[in-house]
Amino acid sequence: MTFSKTLKKLSYSLVCGLTLLVTAACATQTTSSSSSTATSNTTSTSTKDTNSSIANSADIDWSSLPTTEVSLSDNGLTITEAGTYVLSGKTTGGVRVKATGNVRIILAGATISSADNAALYVESAENTVIELQDGTTNTVSDATVHRDTTIEGAIYSKDDLFITGNGSLSVDGNYQDGIVSNDNLTIEGGNIKLTATDDGIRGKDAMIVTGGTISILAGGDGLKATNSEDTAKGYTHITGGTITVEAGDDAIKAESSLTIDGGEIKVTSSVEALEGANVTINGGTIDVYASDDAINASSSVSSNIFIKITGGHLKIEVGQGDTDAIDSNGDLFISGGTVDITAQSAFDYDGVAEFTGGTLIVNGQTQTQITATGPGGMGGGPAGGGGRPSW
Repeated sequence: MTFSKTLKKLSYSLVCGLTLLVTAACATQTTSSSSSTATSNTTSTSTKDTNSSIANSADIDWSSLPTTEVSLSDNGLTITEAGTYVLSGKTTGGVRVKATGNVRIILAGATISSADNAALYVESAENTVIELQDGTTNTVSDATVHRDTTIEGAIYSKDDLFITGNGSLSVDGNYQDGIVSNDNLTIEGGNIKLTATDDGIRGKDAMIVTGGTISILAGGDGLKATNSEDTAKGYTHITGGTITVEAGDDAIKAESSLTIDGGEIKVTSSVEALEGANVTINGGTIDVYASDDAINASSSVSSNIFIKITGGHLKIEVGQGDTDAIDSNGDLFISGGTVDITAQSAFDYDGVAEFTGGTLIVNGQTQTQITATGPGGMGGGPAGGGGRPSW
């Protein structure tokens, strides 16, 4: 027997324990029996082929999977079968996903926390989609101590994770990080406000932003991809959305390629604002401040090091001292867009530099070529006092 968007309402009590089974729940349900079997509880890691990764959450046919409405309680919730789960209410027991198929979690006015682990933990799934229901406000927060110290985020997924929808989500990463995927992490929509003790939002193989409004306050890095072992992975790609970052370290980062094709990006505070082995900016409106280098290309594992600007509108400001607005440990190319720099040292590069198009302004003066002035402090007047310099 197959489900066709079967809608089930479950009301949990203490007798229910922590586990939700689509086919066999311990609470009173208005569902008929099914020949489909429950997901094995022995599955702790994803078995999906990495080549099966999807481009966006809309590629999944959710109509072929069941839908379940859940009113959360402090018993928490464990999801063991594929399908859509509409969550409302409050739990201090966390939400855990341990499935082998695609799982969609619709947050519809949910407050989720955990006393000793990630508040929303995807142990295994083919793909997990967190959808923020229109008009709702949702909160996810973890504890300051995790019983499993390898689970570092308030939202943590071992597999591909998508965040979409038009609702609001507040995330407090009290232990270390805010939102983490140990695979690909894609943000397609939502109004996301996040604070984290360490890193704000990080994917391992890829960090992708195509939409949404994202505000990050992080003690460490703001938004990044972390795979440093495979140069084809560990990339960050931004095509849309509005991103605001205040970071204690780097704001937006990739271990391999950082590519910005669109969107609005504002970095109010960082050590380095945009960093990757190579950085390509093709579009978008970008306003960044860094206490060290604002745009930096460097790598200890890749030789493909460069900065390339072909479009967009960039406003760049750096702090005083040994700092550079644009610093490439390889080549530097500017062929389009508007680049407006306020800095003692505008450029530092180790390879070749080419300026073939666009508008280049340094400290209020239009430039016709790229002139290396780094290391910082070699090509400008004296700095002003205080936090940001006055040039």
